[in-house]
Amino acid sequence: MKATASAAHILSSLIGHRGRHLLRDGAWSAVAKAASAGNLLLSVPLALASLGPLRFGVWATLVSLTTFGGFLDFGFGNGAMNLVAGARGREAHEEVGVIVDAARRSLLRIAAKVAIVSAALVLLLPWGRLLHLPEIPERELRLCVAVVASAIVVGIPLNLSTRVLLGIGEGGRAFRWQALAQATSLALIALIAQHTSSLLLLVTAAVAGPLLGAVASTIELTTRLPPWNSAANLHDLETRIRGEGQLFFVLQLAAAVAFGLDLTLITRLAGPEAAGGFAVVQRAFSIVSLSLGLLWAPLWPTYRQALAAGHRQWVSTTLRRSVIGALLYAVVAGSILAVGLMLGREHGVAVLQQASTGLILGFALWTVADAVGGAISTFFNAASVMRYQVIVALVLAAACLAAKAWAIGRFGATAAPWATFFVYVSISLFPTALLGRWLVRNAFLKKHY
Repeated sequence: MKATASAAHILSSLIGHRGRHLLRDGAWSAVAKAASAGNLLLSVPLALASLGPLRFGVWATLVSLTTFGGFLDFGFGNGAMNLVAGARGREAHEEVGVIVDAARRSLLRIAAKVAIVSAALVLLLPWGRLLHLPEIPERELRLCVAVVASAIVVGIPLNLSTRVLLGIGEGGRAFRWQALAQATSLALIALIAQHTSSLLLLVTAAVAGPLLGAVASTIELTTRLPPWNSAANLHDLETRIRGEGQLFFVLQLAAAVAFGLDLTLITRLAGPEAAGGFAVVQRAFSIVSLSLGLLWAPLWPTYRQALAAGHRQWVSTTLRRSVIGALLYAVVAGSILAVGLMLGREHGVAVLQQASTGLILGFALWTVADAVGGAISTFFNAASVMRYQVIVALVLAAACLAAKAWAIGRFGATAAPWATFFVYVSISLFPTALLGRWLVRNAFLKKHY
């Protein structure tokens, strides 16, 4: 107990009273991530044993589609979170409910449109032929797709609660529900796998747990919202949320193109064996970005609250320390991972035999650049430095895709992280370093509603 209090005091002394909230929300975010990893690790053998290889492949494919649901709010969640955090920073608590109401209305309209398109696709497409699964009855497969599509549609407005809770400084509550949801999903999968081999029921169990967590988080948010004026100008708020949200959506798509197509390119240009070795190293180094993400998630709305409150000194100090801290952490963690992977390869670990020294060192370098970029973009997102980010992201996406396609085709999978590193440094980090003072100064001049 004393150790926890001491840690909170040290963090608070470093970055002010907000340190305690960052520590708390970051810890619960870690719990939620651990629960998600545990669910993935334990549910796979349960589903495989129950369904067999063929149906398990269908189950894994369909469940993975739910990850696309995060894109379908078109950035509205992030836009709403910024406005909510700004209102909290100005202590305009009565505005929070109005912002949530406006965002929810917009997301319900998006969900309705997605539902219409999804229903048409579920009913009209020949899923058995599309997935090359003639062995599975078309009706059963169609029902499974319908369950996944329904979960995605329902999750569009429900997932807003996590962003809003982060915005009001209560992100830990959302992460608790996420952790409980993952445990619920695992329990349902274990129960069903023990008594039946129904593909439909196992798909439902996999998507139902997280959905129930979103429902619980939404209910908690509703009970915590202060009263608001229902006659407020929702149209103006929806326009502001949409304007910034669409830019966040562009950033998400650009990042997916720049960093999410590596395995596809390697498989096509260097072969599946090279992709396997690349994937192992990529997953190992992703630990660094995932662990830093535990801090970036609550730090983003905290920056916004501080900007709205006019606490520029705290923002400047925290930005500087976060960049330096991320750099040092990535250097140390990346070095440890690089040495560990090379030692594992030398000692005959089978999955590391395709991992060359060049590939490992390339990822170590890219991990450092990514950590620094993550610290900077967290501030930029909170401060609504959007146009600069969008321009850089679009150029970066095109350059990354072209550079990696050329490098992989000529030098193999080893060149992929090196290409990403050099393109990212030259197009993103270097210009940001040159323009940094000007960008921060302009960010401070904005009104952060």
